[in-house]
Amino acid sequence: MGLPIQNAPKFKCRLSDGREVTFRPFLVKEQKYLLIAKESSDNNEILDAVKNLVNAVTDGAVDTMTLPIYDLEYLFLNIRAKSVGESVDVSFYCGEEGCEGTGTTKVDLTSVEIVKPSEVDSKIMLSETLGVTLKFPNTSELAKAESMTDENEKLIELLMKGIDTIFDEESVYNTSEIPDSELKEFVENLTLEQLDGLNEFFESLPSVAKDVKYKCDTCGAVNETTLKGLQSFF
Repeated sequence: MGLPIQNAPKFKCRLSDGREVTFRPFLVKEQKYLLIAKESSDNNEILDAVKNLVNAVTDGAVDTMTLPIYDLEYLFLNIRAKSVGESVDVSFYCGEEGCEGTGTTKVDLTSVEIVKPSEVDSKIMLSETLGVTLKFPNTSELAKAESMTDENEKLIELLMKGIDTIFDEESVYNTSEIPDSELKEFVENLTLEQLDGLNEFFESLPSVAKDVKYKCDTCGAVNETTLKGLQSFF
């Protein structure tokens, strides 16, 4: 007779598009993914660990490759909260001039939200007659760009994946139907002024964030900061 196996509880998490995802806490055998996400300095290794963990606890019900990165991080924090504990200790350097002390505060992971910066129009005019519509790259597209060591190539890749359509006075061109070679040539021929216009949109990428206060253990000063992005919570 085999040993009894306990059934893990189920929880729900609502993503930014309104979808509800059902997940269970992660198990001892899956804790390695949390350790990698916490200790690694390699962005791709961290992303792989997060995707593997989410896939495991949702029984593959979530397509982690096409999920926006901020939804993936939000879901991961919810999974961590229900698996390990709803609060996490985060340490900071003191913000006071001349003080090299640190402070620690507890952060309630269940209060972390997806924060959207001020709305930026996704329609950008490059000239009087030529424009583009933009979208945020998904997780797999960001991962591909992050794997590139050349910063210029990384920028070009992100721009290629972030342009949804190109339009002029006569036609609209869907970039999914344009060969990569042509799209890359289009991006490489943008002026720096045009690039600035595109960057304003990409800088408005939503992220998991939480405003916190902490007290320096050395000088006693109370500082405020904003935790932003998954790695800020470890």
